[in-house]
Amino acid sequence: MLKRTVLAVLMLCFLVGVSAQQKQILIADYENKPNTGGWWKDNAQVKFAYDEIPASQLNTDSKVCLHVRWDSVPNNRPFAWFTDLKADTFAVDGMENEWKSFKENTWMSFWCKAGAGDTLLLNFLVLSKGHKSKWGASDMIPLTSKQWTFIKVKFADLQYENWGVVKEDFDLKSDAVKCFEVGLRLSSTSPKGYVEGWFDNIKLTNYEPFE
Repeated sequence: MLKRTVLAVLMLCFLVGVSAQQKQILIADYENKPNTGGWWKDNAQVKFAYDEIPASQLNTDSKVCLHVRWDSVPNNRPFAWFTDLKADTFAVDGMENEWKSFKENTWMSFWCKAGAGDTLLLNFLVLSKGHKSKWGASDMIPLTSKQWTFIKVKFADLQYENWGVVKEDFDLKSDAVKCFEVGLRLSSTSPKGYVEGWFDNIKLTNYEPFE
């Protein structure tokens, strides 16, 4: 009886310890409608809007999601990077202190869905402080589903190209890494002339998230 009790206590302590090590930072759930005025976009035709239509939401707990749309897409801009969703270590309260427990275990996850326009491509990017060093994932994820889709990536598992002005080896253990992005890009062709997508619940975690 005593052995079973001790074993149960030890198992509980182990589970509590594992749980305590798992951390997440909610970058954006858009409920408080952050000001989009300073967000980078390629041109004035790229629009950010907060969608409050109940039928558009991820679930009944959500009241707001982000709608991104680029009208009048030119045909001569294949794979154009027209905006991005940032997870900057200096842009979110507490991120800098939490970063020590993430490093090479960093995952980004979010929910998204496409509209009726052209295919939208997701391209993940890691940047240094000041963005002088940049590492872009060599593979892009096409967003085509009109249903909410859960996207998750572990940055350490991606293959990167070095895009930075300052060329440095990619190392998530380094303190140089300070920012993560998912770039929104056009596909190779744009026959419909516009592209759009909805996004919600952008998170960084130091463990694999499951919806």
